[in-house]
Amino acid sequence: MFKRLFGLLAIGLLGGCAANEPELYSRINEAYDFEVTHCDSFAIVTGVGRGDEGVKEAKISAKRQGEALLGTHIVWLHIDNIEDSDQTRVVAIVYKCLV
Repeated sequence: MFKRLFGLLAIGLLGGCAANEPELYSRINEAYDFEVTHCDSFAIVTGVGRGDEGVKEAKISAKRQGEALLGTHIVWLHIDNIEDSDQTRVVAIVYKCLV
């Protein structure tokens, strides 16, 4: 009986932890355009997210693309909701700053 109760408790706790994933550290910094005037812009990335967390998901997707390109900074250009859909799209420029 105690084994079954302990097992159910452990599953419940582990399931709760999986639902609230912490946001991982990002290797690319969000910036404003005036902060990266001395840097080289070299890519435009986009991200798409869905639902209530659409903007957050879209930004994470775009930041991951920027990280894969070895960018150091990202400047958001546009955030919009796609018509007749629950999707949100972001567009950003990726920069590489040496300093």
